[in-house]
Amino acid sequence: MRLDAKRLLVPVNGKSYSERTFRLACQMARESKTELHAVYVIEVPLELSLESEIAEDINKGEEILARIEAIASEEKYKGLQARFLRARQAGPAIVLESEDRFMDLMIVGVPYNRRFGSCTFGATASYIFHNASCQVMFWREQAPSPIFPRD
Repeated sequence: MRLDAKRLLVPVNGKSYSERTFRLACQMARESKTELHAVYVIEVPLELSLESEIAEDINKGEEILARIEAIASEEKYKGLQARFLRARQAGPAIVLESEDRFMDLMIVGVPYNRRFGSCTFGATASYIFHNASCQVMFWREQAPSPIFPRD
């Protein structure tokens, strides 16, 4: 699939669906010669300052971004720009990042969640869906098993 976008942002969180989404984004960006950015958000609780050094969260963020860089290398994508941010909530931080960096497209990975008979987004994906000014593409992981068994 060729993209018209020149700048692509992929929020990552270390989950398997996030890695698969990023892998797909690498392939699309490489084929389209699109600039690829990845962002991981460390959500800082209200009782702490945003500048607080939370070693465990920083280490986790660095590990996730190292894995993302390894995936980019496996997919032969060169020029990845990956970073982590600190914020109270991931959704607003990701939307602001997309605006500050003039992104044309965001690809967001979401898990398969089914509640009350319909699929639902989490708070971060929902915020991005409703507030991002750029185009947004969602990649949802496959359902763990058929919803309606086939005979």
